[in-house]
Amino acid sequence: MQEDVVTQVIHHPFQCIASLEQGDGQFLLAACGVELLAYSLAGRKVASKWRSGITDQIAETINGHANGSEERPAKKQKTDNKKAPPASRIISMRVSCDQSHVIVVTEDKVIHVLNITGDGHLTELSRRAMPKRPCAVRVMPDPSTILIGDKFGDVYSLPLLVSESKDQSAQAEAQDAERTAEPALFKPSATPLTVHTKRNLRALESQKKQKIVTPRKEPLAFDHRLLLGHVSMLTDMVHAAREVDGKTRRYILTADRDEHIRVSRGPPQSHVIEGYCLAHTDFVSKICLIPGTELLVSGGGNDWVGVWDWPRCELRAKLDLRKAISHLLPSNDDKLAVSGIWAVPVSHQVDRWALCVACEKLPALIFIDCSALGDDAPADASVTAYKTDAPVLDVAYYGGHAGYILIAHDDRRLDGRRVRGVRVNAKGDENETRSTLDISEATALDEPFMHLSASTLALEENATLDSFLYTTANLRKRGGWDEDNEA
Repeated sequence: MQEDVVTQVIHHPFQCIASLEQGDGQFLLAACGVELLAYSLAGRKVASKWRSGITDQIAETINGHANGSEERPAKKQKTDNKKAPPASRIISMRVSCDQSHVIVVTEDKVIHVLNITGDGHLTELSRRAMPKRPCAVRVMPDPSTILIGDKFGDVYSLPLLVSESKDQSAQAEAQDAERTAEPALFKPSATPLTVHTKRNLRALESQKKQKIVTPRKEPLAFDHRLLLGHVSMLTDMVHAAREVDGKTRRYILTADRDEHIRVSRGPPQSHVIEGYCLAHTDFVSKICLIPGTELLVSGGGNDWVGVWDWPRCELRAKLDLRKAISHLLPSNDDKLAVSGIWAVPVSHQVDRWALCVACEKLPALIFIDCSALGDDAPADASVTAYKTDAPVLDVAYYGGHAGYILIAHDDRRLDGRRVRGVRVNAKGDENETRSTLDISEATALDEPFMHLSASTLALEENATLDSFLYTTANLRKRGGWDEDNEA
C-alpha cells in the first residue's frame, strides 16, 4: 500500500506562467494546481504563495453571521463542522499593464484580483463569481478594466478594482430581477421548414409536447457590462486599436468553436460587428495579434495557422504546421490542435517579432518569423520547429528586447525541470539578404528553474492531470449518424 502512494507523488507541472517586473525586481508567476507562486529571479527564491479556497472559507464564516443578530445562531455548530470547500485549480492568469495586479481565474468560475508588491508579496483584493466558466481574460490598456469572455459566448467588462458603492447597487438590481423574474417555457428555434430528416422531425415534435422550463441566467451581483455575445462557444479573445480618420478606435476580436473569428468595435459600440474572418474548417482555439502591424494569427483544429489582415477580414497566408512537426507526430493521421499562440520579441532586434505556436500533447514549440510574413518569399520558409522535453503548456517573456522566452512544459519527473528558458536570435544567411531564427537555450536560467521545480510537489494521478491540462482537442466536433437514408 505504501508503494502505491509513493508512485503517485509526481511533479505537478506549471499550467500557467507569467513574468512581472516591479522596480528592480523580476518575478516569474507560476500556477501549480491550486497554488500561485511568485518566484524572484534575482533572489532565486519563492517570494510568496497564494492558494485558492482559503478566502472562500473565511467568506463563508462571515456570511454565516451577517444577519445582524447578537445571539448565537442555532446552526453555527453545523456550519463550523461543515467540510471546507475544496480548493479550485487555476486555469488562467493575466498581469495588468502597470505590473501591479494579477488576475487569476479558477475552475469554480471565480475571478480573483491580486495585488503584488515590489518584494513579490501577493494579496487578494476581490473575488467575483461568473455565471459561466471564463475562457478568455484580457486587461485593457487603461488599465482599470478587465475583459472576460465565457464559454457561453458572452463578453463582459469588469472594473479591475471593486467599487463598494457600485457593487451594492448591482447587488440590489440583481435581487430585484430575481424576485420579479418568471420561468419561461422552452420554445424550439427549429420549425418543420428548417428540419428535413425524419429523425429530427420526430425530435422536434417531442420537444413541442414537453413542458421544459428554460434555465434562467443568474444576474451578476457586482458592477459589470455585457458587451457582446456569440451563438457558439467562445474560445479566445483579444483587443486591438487602430487609427481611423485621425482617431483611435478600439476593437474586440473573438474566436469560437464554429470556425468564426469576429471583429467587433470596442465599447461603447461593441454591438457593431465590423466583419468576420472566415477560412477555418474546424474550431478556432487561439488568436494572437502581431505587435506593430494589422496582422492577426489564428489556429485551431486545422493543420495550418492563418495570417489575417484583420481590419479588412482578408486571409494573407496559411502556414503549414504539419510539415514543420511531421517528424514528431506518432502517426500521419493524428489531428492537430493548437493550444497556444504567443508573440515574443527577437533578441537585440528593434520592432522584430516572432510567434510561438504550441500544439496539444506535442513536445515542440513552433517559431514563426513575423518579418517574413509580408515578403514575397514562401510563408512556410519562416517556420522553425524547436523540440522540447515535454508538451508545452504556457509561454512567457521577460527582460526586454535582450530577454528570454520562458517555456512551461508538462515535465512530471521528480528530477525534471518544469520551466526552461530559451533565446530567439536572428541569424543571417551567406548572402545576408534574409535572416532566419536561431533558438538557443538560456543556460544561465538552469539553476534558478531547477530550484523552482523542486519547490512544490503534488499528489496527483496522471489521468487526472491529463483531463485537466489537455482540453483543446475536445472542441473538435464529433461526426453524427449518416442521415442520407432518412431524408
